[in-house]
Amino acid sequence: MVKYLIASHGRFSEGTVSFLKIMTGEKENVYTLSAFLDDRSIQDLVKDKLKEIGEFDQLIVFCDIHGGSVAQEVFKQTASDDRNIQIIAGYNLALVMDLILKDSVLSKDDIRESIEGAKNAMVYLNDIKKTHDDELF
Repeated sequence: MVKYLIASHGRFSEGTVSFLKIMTGEKENVYTLSAFLDDRSIQDLVKDKLKEIGEFDQLIVFCDIHGGSVAQEVFKQTASDDRNIQIIAGYNLALVMDLILKDSVLSKDDIRESIEGAKNAMVYLNDIKKTHDDELF
């Protein structure tokens, strides 16, 4: 089974899952990690969450920001793990929804392709408005 961990500073991960429930329905294989809400260390939060997740065929971890303490700690604690763990930093909703809806073990190339697609999902609508007044979408 593929499992997903959405990890963030604060409650961003919980908001992401709230969005996913609206768009895709309840998913039992999606976990959240919300850091810095209390005095628990990021090290303990990541360690405990990985233990809670347990066994999987693939774990895809979405971290809120590249270089942030959450992504750094997830990377540090999984670097020597031989299991199929894929870590993505700087996620957006389009990427999370795309990968979770695929709900299958993905290759690194599959993940890279989805990341490129998610980058293209970000659009500055003001530019479109100036050129296509009636056809924004």
